[in-house]
Amino acid sequence: MAVIKVSVVIPVYNAKDYLHDCIKSLINQTLEECEFIFINDGSTDNSFEIIESYQKIDSRIKLINQENEGIGEARNAGIEVAIGEYIGFLDNDDFLKIDFLENLYKNAIERDLDILVSKTILGRDGKYIIKDHGFITDLIFTKDFIQEQIIPNLLKTEDLFAVWNKIYKRTFIFENNIRFPDNRVIEEDNIFNIQSFNKAKKVLFIDYAGYYYRDVADSKSRKIIENDYFSKALEKYYLDYKKEYSLSISYEELEKLKAIRFIQRIFYLVYKCSVLKIPFKIKWDYIKNMVFHEKVYELSKNYDEEILQDKGLYERTLLKIITKKTSFLLVLLIFSIQIGYHPRISETIRKINKLTKKR
Repeated sequence: MAVIKVSVVIPVYNAKDYLHDCIKSLINQTLEECEFIFINDGSTDNSFEIIESYQKIDSRIKLINQENEGIGEARNAGIEVAIGEYIGFLDNDDFLKIDFLENLYKNAIERDLDILVSKTILGRDGKYIIKDHGFITDLIFTKDFIQEQIIPNLLKTEDLFAVWNKIYKRTFIFENNIRFPDNRVIEEDNIFNIQSFNKAKKVLFIDYAGYYYRDVADSKSRKIIENDYFSKALEKYYLDYKKEYSLSISYEELEKLKAIRFIQRIFYLVYKCSVLKIPFKIKWDYIKNMVFHEKVYELSKNYDEEILQDKGLYERTLLKIITKKTSFLLVLLIFSIQIGYHPRISETIRKINKLTKKR
């Protein structure tokens, strides 16, 4: 039996509209020695039947059927049965360039890496752009750099959150018992990566993008109010990462990084809630409770300079609303975003923000 070079774990939940693109991008990969582990996580559409139909024509497709347990548990189920030298992840509504796995595997195996990180092709506002990972490419980072630079990055920003633009050595994952957390609606990727990078000794970032991420409108991640993402963000802020994952970072530095990350999350949630097509009172009540929450105010006051570093006009405006507790300006901001939102306008706002940051 040929050695399996890469195992790809794909959790699936009601993905019938996207599965064909996802599966075709896998079975057409230039790297043939792979296995594709689909975990049907309680789908109520015909996702299971779609995967089965492809399984009949490609024996590399493995299919696990389970009750709905969430994306973290689904990925963990895939990890348990994976036998590849490296493990990668693919979301059921995304797809890959045909040379994606070959490029990542070749770089990883030649340098005996624990983790390899690529860039992402991000679908946004009707077009695809390359999302940089923010680190120097083609230079192997060892434990000291990982602890000094990468771990703080994971605690402070979303740059490295995703697991799907990376591959991880299978023996490294099992030796360190790294798994996704149970019962988390959001950011389970980041918890997995904090564990992984904290134990890693050899990490490489490459100047290559081959993962197509689709920002799907009906994705679970868009159900901000229904899933109460603010409570989840607050829960993550209170999590003692240092104790939970044996991090070497000081508590003082950890508190600052968590605060920055938490308020940045508020910026994101306010914007996403503002553009939701729901009654204004519902979005207003949710946004108001976030923006004027006691902890949001406290952290915004204590870390305002650190929070606003490299931030643009939108973030500066919202932080002022938070610290001044001005309901009227918040209403104006929400209406401005709601009325003015359009993909082309959204792109213009991002460009203005970039100009603001450079001042």
